[in-house]
Amino acid sequence: MAGILNTKILSTNEIAVMKEKVETLLSTKGVKIDHPTVMGLLKDAGAQVDATSGTVKFPKSVIDQALKSIPKSFTLAAPDPQYDVTFPHPDGKFYTRTCTGGMNYLNENGEYHNITIEEVADWTKLINSLDNINFCALPSTSIKSVPGETIDIHTLRTVLEHSKKHIWVQPYEAANAKYLIELAAARVGGKEELKKRPIISFITCSVPPFQYKYMDMEALYQCCINGVPIQPCSLPAAGANAPITPQGIALLASTEVMAQIIMAQLLAPGLPVIATPLLFAMDMLTTYTLQSPIETTMGRMVAMQLFEEGYGIYAHSYGTGSDSFLLDGQSMVERTSLIHMLALSGASVLGGAGQLEVAKTISPLQLIIDNDIFAMTKKLLGGLEINDDMLAWNEMMELTGKESFVDMDHTFEHFRDSLRLPTFNRDSRPNWEKSGKKDMLDRAKDVYQAIKENYQPIAVAGEALSNMDEIMKQADAKLVGK
Repeated sequence: MAGILNTKILSTNEIAVMKEKVETLLSTKGVKIDHPTVMGLLKDAGAQVDATSGTVKFPKSVIDQALKSIPKSFTLAAPDPQYDVTFPHPDGKFYTRTCTGGMNYLNENGEYHNITIEEVADWTKLINSLDNINFCALPSTSIKSVPGETIDIHTLRTVLEHSKKHIWVQPYEAANAKYLIELAAARVGGKEELKKRPIISFITCSVPPFQYKYMDMEALYQCCINGVPIQPCSLPAAGANAPITPQGIALLASTEVMAQIIMAQLLAPGLPVIATPLLFAMDMLTTYTLQSPIETTMGRMVAMQLFEEGYGIYAHSYGTGSDSFLLDGQSMVERTSLIHMLALSGASVLGGAGQLEVAKTISPLQLIIDNDIFAMTKKLLGGLEINDDMLAWNEMMELTGKESFVDMDHTFEHFRDSLRLPTFNRDSRPNWEKSGKKDMLDRAKDVYQAIKENYQPIAVAGEALSNMDEIMKQADAKLVGK
């Protein structure tokens, strides 16, 4: 029977070694955090806290206690419930999300600039229209469009007005976290409703190696007290602030993510979490940060298997993207390799859809193409079932040597099984030439034009919009210019 295809980079014994190393680092070396309130709560929960140095260590018993409270099933709710993201995935496959924090926009006409708030709205509408993009992450709007101190707040306000899908939020300042939560609460009718159906989740990050700044601890704390799911993240660069080997950077990133998971479970047992190690590498010739070296992909695969198989924790990493600045051959090769390998590694979420230039740039055409590559990968991941029908056994046994399969009932019953993806050519050269010799980018433009022409806006209650506007005004009054 058909089953989910997989590629395992670690043996069972190697998973056990990695787990032992993670837990030894957490219990004997510990991490450093900058947040007195969180430190006090962790101490009360059994962690070993040195207030002078900011070091927090987690004894093995505390680690075990925290791991037991991680929920095995939960939902990242969407403003439109038909787009709810439920864990585990009902088909055993993966979810996808767009690039977070991208500040540059490469539009469908090839124009490159900082993203405007109007383009944030367009980007969100496009996400709504793509079947293989499951939730969105906030881009980084230009300060030419919104105040620099409240970029994240203005961006979320816009996305909440237009998104049908779950939203992954990254705060840019500690004080902004509570306003972001208040915006989401206003969209759904209050904080209690947000707890019941969390339409946002937060990214919280480490500062490699093994440190956590006040902003991210405040974001984690606000999520814990408001019941907002977190996707705790590590962003190390191999050879810079992390070991250069895939194995070493995977260990460091996994430890930093696990520390945040433990903290969240000690502060709010049962809070939904998705482990999110996002690995990078520093090029030793140029010192430029890269996303897509094959060694970095292998490190991500280690981390995915460690969390998913070793701990039974849903895991999320970059599953698409490129170091290229353009939608060129490098971009297509790098992102397809990433998508295939991270999907086969068992990752629950593949992140970074639509991104270029090491996650600095987003492109609507690339997002449309990624949507098609995700469809291919889901088909691949499903594997094949071997039975008489799928083998065309009876048809082959009855052959006399004069038949064509083109007019057989078996062909009619199964020809729709094959994917026909709008950005991929499946026609003959003469027909291709007649239709204008369009390449993949031309076809993606056609898809985008059709989406824009047929897009149906969503309706958001006027009261919710007014409440969100008031929260945004309060944030501006409090934070801008401070």
